[in-house]
Amino acid sequence: MKTCVLLPTRNEVLSIQEVITRVKALGYDIIVVDENSKDGTIEIAERNNVPVYQRKGLGKGCGVQTALKITHQKGYDLMVIMDCDCTYPPEYIPHLLKFIPKYDMVVGKRNVENIIWPHRLPNLFHTRLMNLLYLSNLKDVNSGMRIIKIEKFLNKLDAKQFDIEAQITTTALKNKLKIKEIPIEYKKRKGESKIRIKDGFIITWRIIIERFRK
Repeated sequence: MKTCVLLPTRNEVLSIQEVITRVKALGYDIIVVDENSKDGTIEIAERNNVPVYQRKGLGKGCGVQTALKITHQKGYDLMVIMDCDCTYPPEYIPHLLKFIPKYDMVVGKRNVENIIWPHRLPNLFHTRLMNLLYLSNLKDVNSGMRIIKIEKFLNKLDAKQFDIEAQITTTALKNKLKIKEIPIEYKKRKGESKIRIKDGFIITWRIIIERFRK
């Protein structure tokens, strides 16, 4: 199945070259969907012949929505969503792909001890809330590394910010899609995290409201 790796970016100059190099070494196509980076991120991607698109709106979720439409138009079957901060080793992509096409979404489940405390506790809460409301048994609903079948999620997402992973997961659960979580390493990020306290509340609200949306 034709696969494309999405790198959502916003000022990732410290990490983007390394991520692109490692993904290209695996032989996968890449697209960057950017949010007005001013630090040289775009120029690095372009020097590596990686196509760069600007998000239609502000926020990571807008980037994923934009990427779904682009990859669908270009004839891709699968999209790898991977944060561009060197926390997720791209070398796991071939292993995760082994579980496609049996599963509709394959998620890289992070080793919890490497998630920093300000993110670890909210992730545990969000995961438990998701499991309670959707009667699921997931381990890492906020993971920023996952592979999805494009056709299963196209035009079904409207989350604009860091709640996009939560909405991808709720969409999969509500549509009875097959989900597989695979343990992966999780590294210390390069640069400052862009997730703020308010994002935790936005993710919580997303998990709750999606339970009652048709």
